[in-house]
Amino acid sequence: MNYIKYPEWEPLPEELQHLENYASYILRELGLVLQNGSATYRQSAILNWMVHGPSRQITVGFRGIAKSTMVAIYNSWRLRMDPVEEKCLITGSTAEKAVEISTQLLEWFDVIDILRCLHPRRDQRQSAQRGFDVGPCPKGHSQSPSCRPSGILSSGLTGKRCSIATADDTETLSNSITPHKQARIAHACSELEQILLPEKGQLLPRQILYLGTPHVETSLYLELVRKRGYAIRYWPARYPDPFSEESIACYEGNLDPEILREATEDPSLVGAPTDPERFGEEELQVREAKNSRVTWLMQYQLNCRLSTEQRYPIRLGDLIVMDLDGKALPETVTWGNASDMILRDLVCTGLGSDRWYYGPGVVQRWISKLDRWNCVMGIDPSGRGHDELAWAVCAELNGNIFLLECGGTQLGYADESLERLARVAARWDVGLCLPEANYGGGMFAAALTKVMNRIHPCTIEEVPSGNQQKERRLVDSLAPAIQQHRLVVSRELLRSDYLEAERDPESGHERSLAFQLSRLTTERGALSWYDRIDALSYCVSHFTLAVAQDQEKAALQREGEEAEAVIEEFFLNAEGSADRLALGLRPRSLVRQPGAGRAVLGLPPPPAGSKFGRAEGGVSRLTV
Repeated sequence: MNYIKYPEWEPLPEELQHLENYASYILRELGLVLQNGSATYRQSAILNWMVHGPSRQITVGFRGIAKSTMVAIYNSWRLRMDPVEEKCLITGSTAEKAVEISTQLLEWFDVIDILRCLHPRRDQRQSAQRGFDVGPCPKGHSQSPSCRPSGILSSGLTGKRCSIATADDTETLSNSITPHKQARIAHACSELEQILLPEKGQLLPRQILYLGTPHVETSLYLELVRKRGYAIRYWPARYPDPFSEESIACYEGNLDPEILREATEDPSLVGAPTDPERFGEEELQVREAKNSRVTWLMQYQLNCRLSTEQRYPIRLGDLIVMDLDGKALPETVTWGNASDMILRDLVCTGLGSDRWYYGPGVVQRWISKLDRWNCVMGIDPSGRGHDELAWAVCAELNGNIFLLECGGTQLGYADESLERLARVAARWDVGLCLPEANYGGGMFAAALTKVMNRIHPCTIEEVPSGNQQKERRLVDSLAPAIQQHRLVVSRELLRSDYLEAERDPESGHERSLAFQLSRLTTERGALSWYDRIDALSYCVSHFTLAVAQDQEKAALQREGEEAEAVIEEFFLNAEGSADRLALGLRPRSLVRQPGAGRAVLGLPPPPAGSKFGRAEGGVSRLTV
């Protein structure tokens, strides 16, 4: 590190003691301002809220409004205003995120003239990772450094005394995906209250500031407002309609007053960018196209209203979860939600009260694979890049669908991916593969066939994607089976699905099967990734159609049996038959010889192997 000679510390010029002017000065020095040479109008509004708002406050701004930069500006301003008494704690979702801000501050002390006096001296703490002192602060003045970074879940947060705690993007999808994780974050946030220094007539007030964007419907920020009395203010990316209850109610009266006033006075602004200097219409359209509908509403329009059962039709708690090895399936399995059926060893990422997976209520008689069930594998092909090549392996028995394996890869349809699919098919002895048909004009199916013939020969039938909207097709396919508790899922599958998602904090959960099931809606663009539930839907649709056809066939068989029994009763047991038929009563008894009624009527005998004597097509018996 290069040390410099420090000029004697002097207070900031009076005009820069106003945070908005100070922010514009810093941004100009860094070359980050636009043509007008100042922070954007919305950034200035947020800075004004930070310095003049309540001591316990939450700033909720859309993604990209530069919240982290404003955290750095605000902390540097406080240190410059009172370098001796200020003790800044910067927290983030991870320690790395907080260290990025403290590193940025030290870099500013090197390159911005009015901040050079804050550069740590040789005999002071000067670590971006563990904390640093600012130049004017006397050595040994306090155990706490002038600025310290920390992850919100850091075990060392206790005892880190501060005059201001700024929590930047504390909530992420990865650390708040489950109720347990949300509770852990909330507990860590309560520690900030304990380490805040008491007021003692210092220049600037003690504060705890949260800046972030909601990632889940049950957001931490809502809990801080409703249970701990924090003040909150929203800065969405587009103007909401102030006269629409649906558009405005989600802010619960806490929308930025200027945005509300402007939209009320000029209704033509509704839907327009609120901060066009930062993101204009074209940029917002690009971002909206790249995000799912739910993600856009939550992270750009800041709508984190609690989810409803109508909006999210699939609940993970409606699944039946049990150990499945693919060698045998239960002939009878029923769902139950008693407390002793809760699978507490599995982490459930459902929304709201959807907090648990449940084991089966009743399991009877196991049927081996050699008897009467087969495996199919649904495949959602994909090229390299954003989407996954996903697969799901399912079996069906007595109307229940058993999900044995589900996964995905971003390697596209390279040989490695195709060989992996073949090995999965071999592991479960898959008899039928169902790849989506609209990928490369059958190219994927042709490539897969070649690899399958070498590793595990089986039938491959392409599945047409159809013209129905993807989200509605998936809901129509998956929701009935899950709501009726006919989808049984491997316990190990759900465990590995969660662990795999945890290894990728950025998008792991969004790619996971459980997340996609629980966040699926009929809204267009509801999810960023659909691959795994798409693969599952091909299996479920295949078995649902097969079961429906079997049920229709069984119904026709029953009708044929009853019709033939009536005819036989009429001709072979004539006494009293007319009276019983007239009264709509069933026959007293059935003849012992199958097909006897057909013989009396002069009809040909039933086809060989036919239990009910129905001719091919199942309707000729009704034309007597």
